[in-house]
Amino acid sequence: MRKVLYFGSFNPVHYGHTGIARYIASMPEADAVVIVPSPHNPFKDLSILTDPHLRLEQVRGAFKGISPKITVSDIEYHLQEPLYTINTLHVLQSEDPESDLILLIGADNIGSIGKWYKGEEILKEFEIWVYPRGGYDGGGICHDYNSRKDVKGVRYLSDAPLYDISSTEIRALAAAE
Repeated sequence: MRKVLYFGSFNPVHYGHTGIARYIASMPEADAVVIVPSPHNPFKDLSILTDPHLRLEQVRGAFKGISPKITVSDIEYHLQEPLYTINTLHVLQSEDPESDLILLIGADNIGSIGKWYKGEEILKEFEIWVYPRGGYDGGGICHDYNSRKDVKGVRYLSDAPLYDISSTEIRALAAAE
């Protein structure tokens, strides 16, 4: 089974998140899509994050019924902090060793994965699918990573539908009201 893992703060969850998940679920090479909300992202200011349990419930509600392939995991709510993607991937892999886990990230994140905790290990151990984001040369970055022999595989989703929305923009609009 090939499981695509879609990590995020989802602060707040929006139609772009659900649209991306719907698109991934429609791909024949994805057997399952697992939404992995993070209660605390090490790269984000905790003061801007909505209550983690409220966000988890909002994520569950937003993704409910979209596709039988889509589930929401609360795994990071049960792990020791700090929460690092590599650690969560290892726990998920140990719980389901027969599945191939694929990490779904945005083009903004593939450009900075070298700054992540053990980002190079992620590149070596797990396939990564990259969703396009405006202002980032995701295709070029993926090509560069794929030229390395030690990288498992980085796929740029050039045909993915683009959503011109972000949680950061939503929070800014809400703060301006």
